[in-house]
Parts: sequence; structure tokens; C-alpha cells
Amino acid sequence: MPRTLPAALAAVLLAAGAGGAALAAPRPPRPEAPLPLAAVRVTKPAKKAAPREARALWVNRWDYGGPETIRQVMEIASRAHLNLVYFQVSGPWDARYPSTLNPCSPRLCGRLGGVPTWDPLETAVREAHARGLQLHAWINGLSGWESQSAGACRELVPSVPGQPNHVLIDHPEWAMYAGNGRPQGCPNGEEYVWLSPAQAGVRTHLARVAADVVRRYAVDGVHLDRIRYPDLDFGRDPASLAQFGHDPRTDPQGWNRFRQELVSRMVREVHDSIHAVRAVPLSAAVWPIYDREHFGWASSSGVKNFAQDSWGWARDGALDVAVPMTYFRVTTPECTYLPLRPGAEPNPDWRCMIRDHVGGVHAAGRHLYAGIQASWPRDEVERQIQIGRALGVDGFSFYFYSTFAESGLWRALADGPFREPAEVPEMGWMR
Repeated sequence: MPRTLPAALAAVLLAAGAGGAALAAPRPPRPEAPLPLAAVRVTKPAKKAAPREARALWVNRWDYGGPETIRQVMEIASRAHLNLVYFQVSGPWDARYPSTLNPCSPRLCGRLGGVPTWDPLETAVREAHARGLQLHAWINGLSGWESQSAGACRELVPSVPGQPNHVLIDHPEWAMYAGNGRPQGCPNGEEYVWLSPAQAGVRTHLARVAADVVRRYAVDGVHLDRIRYPDLDFGRDPASLAQFGHDPRTDPQGWNRFRQELVSRMVREVHDSIHAVRAVPLSAAVWPIYDREHFGWASSSGVKNFAQDSWGWARDGALDVAVPMTYFRVTTPECTYLPLRPGAEPNPDWRCMIRDHVGGVHAAGRHLYAGIQASWPRDEVERQIQIGRALGVDGFSFYFYSTFAESGLWRALADGPFREPAEVPEMGWMR
């Protein structure tokens, strides 16, 4: 029994003693009838929705070999709390999967145009989806064949019977012309023998390859790379000159617009072809500097040097996601174009480029995933993620898997800025 009484009850007891009559002991309260279970409403705490932020990883054709390496790729991506993988299946117009359109890659079949014994793309899709990752098929656009060495050029041979030939075997006239007014040879001073987008067959073939992948595999999107010219002086092949109708030297601005239109037409044809099969997003790795005139830099320019009008593709509805290859560092002061150390190449400010791309791509109502070099120090990577989020990017993409895994960056992200899993942003325009 408690040593003290509530004041009200004590007052009652004292009054009773003064009056002479003792109070009867109070009756215990009558218990209420229990409510039926159906009437009991249990309020559960609302489940917190995962943030919407793309976290992508470029996996190029040198990053994987057999099925086990593909499983390792997807496991690392999953542990880093990424949600999207750009998986390269076609580099120099070959195929890292069974195809009736492009010849089997020497890295899969031992020689160009051999017979594959397994399917890396099928394995990649299965392993990615098992871990909740999106898998987008990465296809190079206009890079026809590797041409940096005589050895690489010797690999360009007819396929074995029953397998498709490389397009440059069947159509050598599709090769892009170099600045000297001649078709590119092999080897040459470029990475590739490039293909001319003025050739209708080039555009149609790329669109068919992309649509074929979407039709036959449960990929979540298509990602284009090398969808541009190699430089200003390229492209004066007979088909291009005939369509342009006059000497490019007399109308350099008109000539560059013409080349831009050819590449834009190619992107549109790929977009329309894959959407005729299934509505999946089309993304592209694009030049880090859209137009150098925005900054006054003495740099290259995607739209001016390489005829790559990525913002125009977005405005036209042909491109769903632009992924600029901004493999540079943040500088102070902002928007400088200076070497990070004496004798080094200039470093365009990462923040400045991303802000510019966000403005151009978001104005078109499409998404922007900021490219980040995976070899940068962790504090630089985390700073870029912080800045990108503040600028309103829709996500990030890291180049490339081998560096991402070997450097341990994936652990730092999982323990830091990507500690909380995220989902790929929805695209309301996709139908």
C-alpha cells in the first residue's frame, strides 16, 4: 500500500472522520468489455521510400571474360549499392553474344566471326536481375574496327561459313573519309576505322542491332557510345558530299550542321527501332564539354568538333539519358581550364561542365547522369557526388569496372554516400 494518498482522497477520509460515519471501501471499477479484434486499428510506421538516384557502372569489353567474372562484376555492383550496369556487348561492330547481324568478337570466339560456345549477354542479364540491378546493353555507334596496330587490322577477316561478316568486309565503301580526303586505312592514327553516317546502310544496321538485342534479351535499356565523328576534318566521303551538295570549304558552318543532322538521324533511328520492340530507355555516353563557347575554354567541343548534338537529341525525344564522360576533377576557382600540375593537360572544372549539362538536358525534360572517373581519390569522388546532388543530377555513372573494383571505391561508396540503397529514377515520358 502506498505511503501517501492522493490529496483528494485524503480530504474525503478526513471529512468522514470528523463527521463520525466511516466511509465504505470503494468498489473496484468494472472492467470494460474488450473490443473485437476487427475494431482495433494498428498503425504501422510508413515504410521509407528508397531515394531515386541512378548509380551506374560502365563495364567495357575488357572488364569481363567467362561467366564467373560476370558474376563478380554484378556482385561488386550490388554490394556498392549501385542499381544499373552499362554492359558492353559490341565494340568495333562485332558481337559479344550470339548474333546473326554482327560477327562474333575474337575475344569471345578466338577469331572474328567464329561460333560462340556461350552467351555473355544472357549471363549478364541473369546475374544482374538476380541482384536487383538493371542491365543496359552498351553498343558502340560509329567505331567500325580497331586500327591502332597492324595486328588488330589483321584480325579483320571474313567469318566462318554460316556466320555474318563484318560490315567493312562486305561494305568497304562504308568507311569514313579522313581529313586528307581518302578513306581511312588500317592501321591509322585513330583508334578505329570509323563508319560514315551518311551511308543509310550504316544507320539501318546499327538500328537493327539495337532492336535485335531488345527483342531477344530482357535488357532494361540500350546505351550508345562513339556516336559521333572522330574530329572536324572527317566525313568527306562521296555519299556525304553528294547529299550536302556543295564544297564544305565554302560553308563550314553548314557542313557541321549537316554532319550533326546525320548523327542525330542515327540516334533517332536507333530510338525508334528499339521502341518498335519495347519501350526501354536509350542513353548515350557523350562528350564532356557540350559547347566550349559556354565557358570560353580553348578546348574541344562535342557539338562543334564531333557533330554530337546531345542536347538536341534530348529535345527531339530521341535520347532519354545523357551521360557525359566528365572524367576530370573539381577545380578552384570555378570554371577554370588549367593543368592540375605543371606540364599536365588542362583540367576543365567538373562542377562547371555538369552544371552546364544539367541545364541543357533538364530543359529538354530528360535525365542527366554525371560521369565520374573511378580512379580519383575517394574524397574527390565523394565531393563530386555531393556537388552533383546539389546541382540536381539524376544519377552518376562510374568509369570503369576494373578500376572501381580494384581501388576499393565500391566499399567506400557503400559505407558513405551510397550507404542507403536507391532506385533508378522513373521516366514519366516512357510509354
